[in-house]
Amino acid sequence: MHSIIEEIFYFFKVFVQVILGMILISSLIGFKKKKFSVSNLRYNTFGLVISFFQFAISIMFFITNNFLNLSLFKNIFFGFLPVLFIFLGWTIHNKQFDDRKKFMSIFIFYGIGLLLLIIS
Repeated sequence: MHSIIEEIFYFFKVFVQVILGMILISSLIGFKKKKFSVSNLRYNTFGLVISFFQFAISIMFFITNNFLNLSLFKNIFFGFLPVLFIFLGWTIHNKQFDDRKKFMSIFIFYGIGLLLLIIS
């Protein structure tokens, strides 16, 4: 059971990193050339959803590994920070009306989330 959760955790961590990297590239290209479309909204929402899903898997993984250990809270906190920045970027881009500002907010906050996910 432990090895299955561990494999799922590492698979989703890499999967989220790849998807967030694709979203960053898409937002950088969109910032220079195109309008914000429905497909961009779907990509960004998908990135948000899988990052939340990856956070839930990381909580299960760290609870099974370190039950009531001090590093458990540290790992959960550093797993929550990328999700927080991704959620902030998604929320800010929904409130923007200018397409360039939408792409820029996605690029900045999803980039910070990806950087924190790679570091942790």
